[in-house]
Amino acid sequence: MIRVSSLHSILTAGALMLFCAPFNAFSQCGNNNILLAGGNITPTCPGTINVTCVNAGRYARVNVVAGNIYTFSTCGATYDTRITLFNNAGGAAIGFNDDFCGLQSQVSWIASYTGLLRVLVDEYLWYDPCAHSGVCSPLSISCSPPPVPMTNDNCAGAIVLPVIENCFVQNFTNSGATASGNLPAPTCGGAPNTDVWFRFVAPASGVVRINSNAVTLNDGVMQLYSGTCGSLTLVATGCDDDSGPGLMPDIDRRCKALTPGATYFIRYWGRSNTSGVFSLCVRGPDNFPTPTEDCAGGITVCSSQAINNSADYTGCSVDLTASNRGCLLGNERQGTWYYFSPQSAGTMGFLMIPTDAMGNPVNVDYDFAIWGPMNTLTCPPTGTPLRCSWAYPPAVPGYPGNVAYRNGLVAGNTDVSEADNGSGVNGLVAPIVVGAGQVGKIYVMYVDNFDITGQSFSLNWNLSTPTMLDCTVLPVELVDFKAAALKDRVLLNWRTQTESNFDQYVVEHSMDNTDFVPIGNVIAAGTSFGTLNYEYVHNNPRTGINYYRLKLLELDGSFTYSNVSPAVFKRDENILLPRPNPANSTIQIDLPLGFTEQVSLNLFDGSGRMVKTVSILVGIGPSFVNIPVGDLDAGIYSIHLFDRQENHIGSGRFMKE
Repeated sequence: MIRVSSLHSILTAGALMLFCAPFNAFSQCGNNNILLAGGNITPTCPGTINVTCVNAGRYARVNVVAGNIYTFSTCGATYDTRITLFNNAGGAAIGFNDDFCGLQSQVSWIASYTGLLRVLVDEYLWYDPCAHSGVCSPLSISCSPPPVPMTNDNCAGAIVLPVIENCFVQNFTNSGATASGNLPAPTCGGAPNTDVWFRFVAPASGVVRINSNAVTLNDGVMQLYSGTCGSLTLVATGCDDDSGPGLMPDIDRRCKALTPGATYFIRYWGRSNTSGVFSLCVRGPDNFPTPTEDCAGGITVCSSQAINNSADYTGCSVDLTASNRGCLLGNERQGTWYYFSPQSAGTMGFLMIPTDAMGNPVNVDYDFAIWGPMNTLTCPPTGTPLRCSWAYPPAVPGYPGNVAYRNGLVAGNTDVSEADNGSGVNGLVAPIVVGAGQVGKIYVMYVDNFDITGQSFSLNWNLSTPTMLDCTVLPVELVDFKAAALKDRVLLNWRTQTESNFDQYVVEHSMDNTDFVPIGNVIAAGTSFGTLNYEYVHNNPRTGINYYRLKLLELDGSFTYSNVSPAVFKRDENILLPRPNPANSTIQIDLPLGFTEQVSLNLFDGSGRMVKTVSILVGIGPSFVNIPVGDLDAGIYSIHLFDRQENHIGSGRFMKE
């Protein structure tokens, strides 16, 4: 039997339907739900409110303001949801979605009035598409202000997008945009007759993801360019039409890094000359270690610690082929890699359960394979897996219940590999018995999300003794290494999860990413099974891209190298020092000398969302600004200073108590 997803999933996955009926014969759900207890909900704008539980068959009543953009999401639900919007005063449905995020729903809506809105949550069942079953779903309610009028019709007016690790979402419009003229034609998506422009500077890692969501523009396209407005060059594989949610674009450069510090342009338009409101953000880290989706970036499992993880792509290297995949006939779809090593004889088993963001079991098809035992870590692993499960849940007893989606190494099972269906297929294979000859050997495991939903899983071990798994698969496990450029120096930070018989870290520096020279060293703890943090300050970096790596030196003289972490150093960057820090009601910031013009201060919260912006006209001589922060929630905030040309000229951090 050919393994496929359910018919419902195939037909509906990723379909974004705003203000129109879904694909099936059923239309929007009727306005017959029961009011959710707790009264009216008034979201701040910008801001997000999370309602822990809305039972299918209930509706939340939300205060809305005309012109604001509201997004309602049940993407964290464990069942097939539908969202329908109604004016509380009555009338026909004004918004609807079915299956925006897998089988769950999300709808964005521009408020056409000020007043009360009903947000109905229903469950889709094949025999009752708007079921009032009472099952619980979290509901996220977000509000953002309307986009500013379009000013970026041409490349010269490109809007600057900040690049931070978390997505800073902003709403924009291409309404009124016209074709930009004789430029390198995009490589996808048809004629860009309604295009608008954005620009950003690639982070030190060169890795970015450009995400876009629909508001009223439901089919967007974007093309990435390098160069300048007068001399633009198409970025290879830099055009996308439908890789995002619904028919929206998404550009992922995690495996095809851009040039650090270079400026790039985004040309964005509506397919088939359409226009409307859309959201856009660019996110990217300064450092991008080998991802856990690649075997070489796997995570060491210590003792009997549970594993909770998820993935949203296959990584950057091809680790599975016909020669080593065993039962995993789909190769890598969406998974993560792990290493573990038994330090005593006994039995190793586990049970893996797919879960949602709240830790509840969900019906997601996970598979796994384990290779070993091996003397040294080998990536990709070679040969046939020692254990492998490729069970197809509809062929497992208990389907469609959650039990059919569990798998693992469980006592009472004798098979070592399972196909997608057949006699005895239950997702479970035999535990691994460790004899004296396997103690200290290394095992490699790959956990794969066949359904490609991005959902997490929870894996709980069943070991002969809780400390059976050794934390020292590698002499040192470096889980994070970053280089950050400050005003007059570069700060290196790294974190280790385990160390065994380890001597020191030698810090090496290069300006061309080829010839590295040592510039200092940090003595290691030696042996540790906990998380340790280290840092080193490079006091004399050179202007431009500085490259750093660590030489991990063991006590016996052997060594390995870390990944390379770049930092773009500019001596005109200023460090902002808010005071007091921590703050309660107001912070004061000294502004850098040499700027006798208007500058802007933008405040971002820990999720990367801009929460406040202040424009200041800087005078001659020393100056400072007082910023009220009493309205901010407690947490860590970053401050970024921009000049009139939107060049980044300073940054700092503070804590709000």
